[in-house]
Amino acid sequence: MKNQIRRILTGLTIPQEYVCLNSQELQSPLSVFLSLENSKLNVTASHLFLGYKPLILALCFKVNDQSYQPVKKQNQITLHFENSEPIRPMGLATLVLKKVGEKILGEDAVLFYDGTHGEHSFLNSIHQKINQQREKWRKQSANNVGLPGNLIEQVRIAYSIPRMISIISVSDGNLMNMFPTDLHGPIGEKFYAGSLRLGGLANDQVEKYKQIVISEVEPSFYKHAYALGKNHMKELQKESEFPLHLTRSKSLNFLLPAAVVSNRELKRINSLDVGIHRIHLYEIILRDILQENQSSLTHIHQYYAQWRLDHGLSTPMLLR
Repeated sequence: MKNQIRRILTGLTIPQEYVCLNSQELQSPLSVFLSLENSKLNVTASHLFLGYKPLILALCFKVNDQSYQPVKKQNQITLHFENSEPIRPMGLATLVLKKVGEKILGEDAVLFYDGTHGEHSFLNSIHQKINQQREKWRKQSANNVGLPGNLIEQVRIAYSIPRMISIISVSDGNLMNMFPTDLHGPIGEKFYAGSLRLGGLANDQVEKYKQIVISEVEPSFYKHAYALGKNHMKELQKESEFPLHLTRSKSLNFLLPAAVVSNRELKRINSLDVGIHRIHLYEIILRDILQENQSSLTHIHQYYAQWRLDHGLSTPMLLR
């Protein structure tokens, strides 16, 4: 009865705000398109999600890409999140963003954007309004960051695309730390970007030691990945404190998480601050694939997961 009342009031049956999954098992995921003057550009694979307060997205291009200059000239862009199934409406969400920066890294260019407004139809408008009122009264835990106004809807939209939960390893040569991140992604073949929260010990450690290994992990590692979240605010520790793989990274010789699928060794080269985030830019030293054709751990927001359930799309969920 309690769950039925909750469903009637909120439109939600999924008990967790973020749902882990094996992205290879997700049928008919959304695609992301950038509006251009007379066309639209598919940026599903070339955009990065790098922050949630404010919402920070980045678009990656080759500097000689013919679409780069037209996009670069726009101070405001709109992204459309569309489904590939014959379900109406096809366009499920839009994000409006303003350009806040640009970096040129060799042959690659990155354009950075802050979110200004987002709208979606994952839930109907009545359920959205009820949930917005519930959010105002919800007690935040000490480590949570409140997302005011429309920002929380922008974040829900960003998490309608499966975001990879990877594990960062950092070391001083004796002690180490290991913590999860989903605000990251490659910039072409030679560079990488990843965001950490300003004031956190994880960010301080990356800045101090300058070299990290970021590992993709198996979906089965989902409970361990979430449990490692507390290490964002912990000092370096003994290796015995972590679930580890027998293999080390090839160049830096760093320890890796137990369920590692692949890893990239990274050298920090630059950073920029946006809101509560420091976005680190790295040079890729080496990429090593330990398990060919193995899927990696990702997660999505419950709003999009609920929309999928409501429309009969298979969504094998890993609930913690």
